[in-house]
Amino acid sequence: MDRLIARGHGRLVVASVIGNTIEFYEFNTFGTMTALVFAHLFFPAASPVAGTLLAFGTFAVGFVSRPLGGALFGYLGDRFGRKPVMIWTLMVMGGATVLMGAIPTYDSIGIAAPVLLTVLRFVQGFGIGGEWGAAVTLVTEHAPAKRRGLYGSLVQTGSGFGLVLSSLTITVLLAVLTTDQLLAWGWRIPFLISVGLIGVGLWARLRIAESPEFERIKATGTRPRSPLWETVRHHPATVLLSIGIYTSVAAFGFLMVFVTSYAVSPLGFSRSMVIDALLVGNIVNLLAAPLGGLLSDRIGRRRSFVIVALCRVPLAFVFFAVLEARTVGALFLALILVNLFNGLAYGIQATLFTELFPARVRYTGISLGFQAATVLGGGLMPTIATLLLSANGGQPWGIAAYIAALCVVTVICVGLVRTRGFAGSSGAAETDPAVTEKQGS
Repeated sequence: MDRLIARGHGRLVVASVIGNTIEFYEFNTFGTMTALVFAHLFFPAASPVAGTLLAFGTFAVGFVSRPLGGALFGYLGDRFGRKPVMIWTLMVMGGATVLMGAIPTYDSIGIAAPVLLTVLRFVQGFGIGGEWGAAVTLVTEHAPAKRRGLYGSLVQTGSGFGLVLSSLTITVLLAVLTTDQLLAWGWRIPFLISVGLIGVGLWARLRIAESPEFERIKATGTRPRSPLWETVRHHPATVLLSIGIYTSVAAFGFLMVFVTSYAVSPLGFSRSMVIDALLVGNIVNLLAAPLGGLLSDRIGRRRSFVIVALCRVPLAFVFFAVLEARTVGALFLALILVNLFNGLAYGIQATLFTELFPARVRYTGISLGFQAATVLGGGLMPTIATLLLSANGGQPWGIAAYIAALCVVTVICVGLVRTRGFAGSSGAAETDPAVTEKQGS
């Protein structure tokens, strides 16, 4: 792998991967704690089903704020540079996460507890809304043209590292703490120790260089006055298609939050066994992402993404069919399969998105598409899955059909979208309708 990474770019990749690691560590920790303890700690007055829905609703709030963060930080990144925004987003999302570990529960301050949790979740999502766009844009704009898919996928491996780290932390907590200890104070530990990750990320990001594509735009005086308006005006179809491309990936990914509770009840697995299986699945996801990036460099972004998306259509049904066997082997196999194909798609997706938008609005464009899809596909997935399960008498096939339909939408959207060249790394001129006024999105 080292031979595939250009000399001098290693620090940049590490800084970007760390940010994505922190993002997914925080989101997976929050999602897992939502399924395991938050209904008891912050919504104890509700019925079990209502408490679970309220807790998942708080989880979804962080996704609602992500497009807002993507729009604001996208504006800042396209106007003032990718590097400084990577530092700001890290401080916002990291600070909110650490504070989550310090807030009192419902027993201490009543209704103020879930309100505080919801506010911090909103702020956390706001920071995360700008994090991914900054990291992916900066790395791919530095990358050699023939290895852009690999470089983009390496940023995506941060999600795997974050998920693995989060799962390991929670696995240890479940192994050494009793249920009473976990509810009393143990749940705070994963949030509080994230301060160490934030420190490492900040140190790394202060030492990287700005994007050569942004420097070119700055030198030529072609920075957009209003990146958001320019994106909406000239690239609306591309934004909508990018939403359709990623929604199914987000849905499959954040279905794992629902599975954390579904596998325990009604399937009957222990919490520790589910966390162990999720850990193995996350490791598979981590390994699959760079394979997806390499595949996209070999056969093209669109072709590779369509192939993987078509494989994921039946996978939704296979996943629940395997789970219904209710054996430990079936649990591990189901999570491995989902994470393998979702990891491949996730690895391809980063660079595919950056090639949909010209450099002057790239950060804004990919952030809008990615974060909106994350809301529709990911943030709502645990709630939608819970409602579909209840509406179908406890049978999961409605959930499978919903995800399969999203995968079909992905295939259609990839077929309709067109990509653009990079001006900086590859030397190819890109076509930007905001500059030429000759063509729209």
